[in-house]
Amino acid sequence: MNYLQMLSVLGVGGAHPGGLLLTKSIFEKEQFPITSKILDAGCGTGQSSSYLYQLGYEVKGLDKDPVMIEHAKKRNATLEIDIPYLNQDLSNIKEPNESYDIVMCESVLNFTPLSETLPEIERVLKPNGIVIAIEMIRNELLSKEDFEEVSTFYGFPSIFSIEEWKDQFAKHNLMTYKILSEKDFTFPSLEEPTTEFHFNDQIPENTFDILSMHEQITLKYQDKLSYRIFFSRKK
Repeated sequence: MNYLQMLSVLGVGGAHPGGLLLTKSIFEKEQFPITSKILDAGCGTGQSSSYLYQLGYEVKGLDKDPVMIEHAKKRNATLEIDIPYLNQDLSNIKEPNESYDIVMCESVLNFTPLSETLPEIERVLKPNGIVIAIEMIRNELLSKEDFEEVSTFYGFPSIFSIEEWKDQFAKHNLMTYKILSEKDFTFPSLEEPTTEFHFNDQIPENTFDILSMHEQITLKYQDKLSYRIFFSRKK
């Protein structure tokens, strides 16, 4: 079992850096038009999708993991809302061209082949549409051993610097116009937990070993790795 499978087994929602609190802060800060149509790409359990829906946005979720999609649909039933969820791969989105004003990727793109996923995001974005990507970055060059440890554990094809991320977006007609970090947000000290768990009936024995390893890697590389929120607009 790998890291992504562990998230699926535990039914983790809000696993991206900053969790739902960061998602809320982004939309409070940016004030996107409420008429925006949003694709939550890599929606997981639907936590962010539900928040955006309740704000009044037209939102659709997409995830390639059928277990996560089932969790998202159960959330729909619990909240008595009706968000469409697509069990699809981000590299093959079965949506029409120029369908969305915003594509939101919360710690998703790092796990994908960008040469396949970014063209699809660009295709479904309307002219001047925006991709919001919360992604890991490296603050400095990593040794071969460090890169192998992190990339093998998470299954990352690459670990990019800020400039390399900008170049990746630009290759696919997506021009980065703003980059934010956690320092650009002030989070209230007393907030409800934003990471959720929806446990399955049977949890493999090594599940919590993988969760522990994730915490160890986070601590070990806290100075070498961090994250940024990229805002890139379709030309």
